[in-house]
Amino acid sequence: MGDSASTAPGFADVRTLDVLDFDEIRASLARETMSDAGTAAARTLLPSSDSDRVRDEVMATSEMRAIVAADGFALPRVVETRDAIERARRGSSLSAEDLRDVAVALAAADAAVRRVRAADAPILHERCLGAASQGDVIGRIEHAVGPRGDVLDRASGALARIRRNIIRAQDEARDRTQAILRSPAFAKAVQDQIVTSRAGRLVVPIKADFAGSVPGVVHDTSASGQTVFVEPLGALEVNNRVRTLLIEEEREVARILAELSRAVGAVASALLVNLEILAVLDLVLARARLADRMHAVAPIIVTDAKVDIRGGRHPLLGERAVAQSLVLDHETRFIVISGPNMGGKTVTLKLVGLFVAMTGCGMHLPAVEGTTIGSFTRVWADIGDEQSIAENTSTFSAHLRRLRQIVGDAGEHALVLIDEIASGTEPASGAALATAVLEHLLSSGALGIVTTHSTELKLVAHATPGLVNASLRFHPQTYAPTYQLDVGTPGQSLAFALARTLRLDPAIVRRAEALLSQSARDYDRALAELAEIRSSAAAERDALSEERRHAATLQESLRRRNESLERERRDFAQKADERLG
Repeated sequence: MGDSASTAPGFADVRTLDVLDFDEIRASLARETMSDAGTAAARTLLPSSDSDRVRDEVMATSEMRAIVAADGFALPRVVETRDAIERARRGSSLSAEDLRDVAVALAAADAAVRRVRAADAPILHERCLGAASQGDVIGRIEHAVGPRGDVLDRASGALARIRRNIIRAQDEARDRTQAILRSPAFAKAVQDQIVTSRAGRLVVPIKADFAGSVPGVVHDTSASGQTVFVEPLGALEVNNRVRTLLIEEEREVARILAELSRAVGAVASALLVNLEILAVLDLVLARARLADRMHAVAPIIVTDAKVDIRGGRHPLLGERAVAQSLVLDHETRFIVISGPNMGGKTVTLKLVGLFVAMTGCGMHLPAVEGTTIGSFTRVWADIGDEQSIAENTSTFSAHLRRLRQIVGDAGEHALVLIDEIASGTEPASGAALATAVLEHLLSSGALGIVTTHSTELKLVAHATPGLVNASLRFHPQTYAPTYQLDVGTPGQSLAFALARTLRLDPAIVRRAEALLSQSARDYDRALAELAEIRSSAAAERDALSEERRHAATLQESLRRRNESLERERRDFAQKADERLG
């Protein structure tokens, strides 16, 4: 993959959005939309780096959530109708189905604008500027066209009269045709006692051998040739009358549709404005609905380059997501997450990237109140295997190409997320390269997160201002991942512990431990002890938090009880005074 192939101007390149699984976020949002235009907008949504615009979009989502909470505001399903309106503008006549769809869309737009204007929603009010009620056009279409896309009898007096005449003529034609079936003179000739239709004319099935015995016009024969379908001469005149009336009906329906289409075309510009506003409101409503599903909160938007995630849950993991908290700011510039695979390091990278991207789209975040997202003009992510057989590139060379893009572009207000930084080569060289890249990113003013298995890089992070170690917790006895982030503690490799857990030959594990240098063993042992201490401290902290919550609940219950007793005392005293007085 060439350098320019995946690079695009704006908030993030295609590769970054792809590895962050941002398209799945867009798909989730699209599922909440109710209009074809809103769905298309959701599927092509891109984050903005304009902090003022982002703040307005986040506020718009908050306003829409308040509207939904107040009265369950919703939209009907609306199909794309802009092309039909453009055709009407050019003088084409629309079908009844097209006109029905236009009316449904315009009615939805009118209702949505009225609901927004009735609410305390200043940002959404601005989105509705230019919308004008189209009640006249909607009313004319709904009067003439039914919900199934059929032109109704009430569309015109002439149409109602023609259809009444058609029914009478069809009844008369059926009576005359059935008279043949009931006539004893033709009993032997009739194949079946049914009246059917061929080419819009009523006919009776006659045995082929008796075709000449029934006066009339043969319109068809059966596949076997044993039956002919004859229109009796007695029904010929009335069938002709039915056909004439049907042609009159078609002409009257065409006239009605042409008249309604001209009405649509005459105000096409205003209608298109309303539909554009509907698509905008639909997208905001989809953000509000998705936020409610995710139990999300509105992020605080600041102009500084900063990320403060409090109890953030990966938006694509649903109930499986484990809440994580972390801060990136002028003090904690880069977090270096280490530890074994399958612990959730990549999930943390994607969580941060998605939170920033979602905020850039005006979305709320599945997190705790106080979560803050700053202004980022560029986000870079290098996650996953990017090797290419077709281009004869290894994982490491593809990784280097990506690093070249990142270090060449990263600066202040850039967020950089790199998985397994400088891996895929000799460990010492990889660690040195990773250190140099981090030093460059620090000097450029960027913020970010990298993951690593390198002990050397953990030591660099410990000794370098702006770099902070972190790890994902594992159960100290079972080594099962808990996916909880510990900022400040480097991760253990757990290679030997996991090997034992997975029942690798104990002799091989003992030999591997013996081959490891004494300093490395001491380092790993120290990390294990620290992990156990932090795990115990976390458990104690959780227990204390639970006790505080319980105490607060008891205190609130006692306060309510005291208030109740005080009210009873005052009531009793008042009643006593009234009796004594």
